[in-house]
Amino acid sequence: MSIFHSRGLNKKGFTLVEALLSVAFLSIMGMGVIYFFKNSLVSMHKTQSNIILRDESASVFENILNDLRQSEDSSVVIDRFSENNLPNSLISFVVVPSAEKIFYYQDGASLFINRKNAAKKLLDNLVFIQFSSSSYKTYSVSMKLGNSKENFSFESSVFVRN
Repeated sequence: MSIFHSRGLNKKGFTLVEALLSVAFLSIMGMGVIYFFKNSLVSMHKTQSNIILRDESASVFENILNDLRQSEDSSVVIDRFSENNLPNSLISFVVVPSAEKIFYYQDGASLFINRKNAAKKLLDNLVFIQFSSSSYKTYSVSMKLGNSKENFSFESSVFVRN
C-alpha cells in the first residue's frame, strides 16, 4: 500500500463548496439579525421620543392648570395671540398670592408662557391649545401635541377663585 492511497481513505475536513455554502448561509443569517436589530433600535428611539414628548406635555399641562387654579376669576381673559392663531389660543390671568400676570399662548406650533414680561417657549409640536369658560369660575383647557404619526391630547377643567 502506498502512502497516497492511505490518505484517500481518511478524508477529513470540508470541501471548498461546503465551506462557501456555510459562509453564504451564515452571511444571510447575519444580515437578518442585523436588520432585526436595526429596526428594534429605530422603534425604541421613536418610542422614547414619544414618551418624552408625552411626559413634557403632561408636565406643562399640569403647570397651566396649577397656575389657573391660583388665579382670580375676574382676571381671566381668553383671546387669541394674533390673527393667524386659532380663537381662544391665549389665556391671561393674575395669580392671587403674587399678583403676577401670566399669559399662556400658542404661536405657530409652539406654546409660550409670558411671565414678568419675559416670554419662554414651553413646547414645540403643538397642534392646538384651546381655553374656554365652561361655567361660573370653571375653565377648560384642551391641548393636542404631536406630529403626522403620533398625537397626544390633554383635556381638563379647573375651578378658580373668586
